[in-house]
Formats: sequence, structure tokens, C-alpha cells
Amino acid sequence: MGVILLCNLGVHSSSGLIATVFFFGLFSGIFIALPPVLFVVLTKNKAVVGTRIGMGFAIMGCGVLIGGPAAGAILENSAGGQNWTGVWLLGGICPLGAAVSFIMLRGYRAGFQPMVKV
Repeated sequence: MGVILLCNLGVHSSSGLIATVFFFGLFSGIFIALPPVLFVVLTKNKAVVGTRIGMGFAIMGCGVLIGGPAAGAILENSAGGQNWTGVWLLGGICPLGAAVSFIMLRGYRAGFQPMVKV
């Protein structure tokens, strides 16, 4: 998802924007479906799974509440509100940071062997 948003940095036509929006829409559902699955798989004590899911979505909710105004402030301070480079960078780097944190958590739990069941 972050990679798709970072691809918008190289888009200079409406057809390129339509292509990135298509792929963004195709893969955006994973942001809702995947986190609960990851919380369940990565929690050792299954009695606290609900608590972990709630805490995870609370943290994600803070990001959603902060992200919109932050993107608006970045856009407002750009060249007359017409330069979206900072917004694309914010939108691309944040999901990549979340992905890195999940990869590090999985590595902490089971090592970095790709085919090991956690």
C-alpha cells in the first residue's frame, strides 16, 4: 500500500493516476482485514486476544485522526496547495513503517524464516 502511494510521486498524467487509484482500491481492503488476523497469530496467550485487537485498533485510530489534518497542513504549506509530494510521502512512508514493525514483531516471535508457522 505504501509502495502504491509512493508511486504517485512519478505520476504526471491522469491515466497514471487512474492506474495507481485502481491498485490502491484493489489492495486497500487489507488494512481492515489483516490486522486482526496478525494480532491473533502473534499473541501467545489467547485469553488476551480481544484486548490486543482493541489496543491495536485504538493506535490505528489515532493515526487516522492525526493523518488527515497532518496531510492538510502539509498540502497547505506547499506551493499554493498544489504540490502533493509531501502528502504522497506521508501516505507512503507511514504504511511502510507499520509493515516494518509487523515484520520485526514476527522476526522476534519466530525468527526470519519465511515458511515457519508462528
